[in-house]
Amino acid sequence: MRSNPDFLGCQKGGFMAFVMVAFLLIPFTPSALAEVAVHPVPNPDGFMAPTLEGPWRTNISLSAWAPSRVRFQTDNGESKETVNKNLGWLLDVLDYEIPFEVEVRKGSFGAYAHLLAFKISDTIHSGHLSLEYDDQGYLLDAGISYELGHWALGSEATLTLEPFAGIRYLHDPVDITIRYESSKADRTITLTNTVPVFGMRAFVDLTEQWNLRFDGDYGGFGVDDNYETWNLRGLAGYRFRGWGVGWNIQAGYRAMRLMGAQTSAVDVRIDIHGPIALFTVEF
Repeated sequence: MRSNPDFLGCQKGGFMAFVMVAFLLIPFTPSALAEVAVHPVPNPDGFMAPTLEGPWRTNISLSAWAPSRVRFQTDNGESKETVNKNLGWLLDVLDYEIPFEVEVRKGSFGAYAHLLAFKISDTIHSGHLSLEYDDQGYLLDAGISYELGHWALGSEATLTLEPFAGIRYLHDPVDITIRYESSKADRTITLTNTVPVFGMRAFVDLTEQWNLRFDGDYGGFGVDDNYETWNLRGLAGYRFRGWGVGWNIQAGYRAMRLMGAQTSAVDVRIDIHGPIALFTVEF
């Protein structure tokens, strides 16, 4: 498939806008840090102080993502196909799923790794599109982050902003066979790719117990033929303390464009949306 120059221009323009905003924020970082609250909750001796104030801060999470919509879109230059699947289909074809997230912070700097390993067994036929799933795959997000600081929101609530940069690696040895109505021979491609992503996290501690989290990122930029991937996640949670560590139970919604690929054989978009829950230990 020949790449759309307007589409590529939008990608490059969006990336440059992101970089410019990031650099414009740098001069304001020292003054922002000067206004940082000493602690994101009103009482520094509160039961969550070791979790939120320690020199090393670690979060380990198990997540449960239940996509209510999985959409495959393809364009081989002769015709377009759209296949929509729901949670019932996913439960039927999913052999197993291992969702695991780790975030470690030292001072303002942090590192993260979010892994989703899975095995799917199914075959999808629709028009020119044929997907044969009988493979083990995984989606890995890994990178570094920097905590800009805390800002008071009223008498108790505090906002924390944390930009991050990393890679999104999809290992998915799925065979996608693309058929043509013309005399062109059928083509087979795989979905495996590694792309850069840039994003921002926002944490809102409403009280010591109640909290919100918002994540958003964007990436791709044509690396490994993936021109667009993005991820949005919003969570509401409740913290409590037990056995010497903190616990955080969160629930919300996640929307993701797994890939917006443009290859010589076909353009492929895969979107996944649905509710998500996290069970996190914080120490």
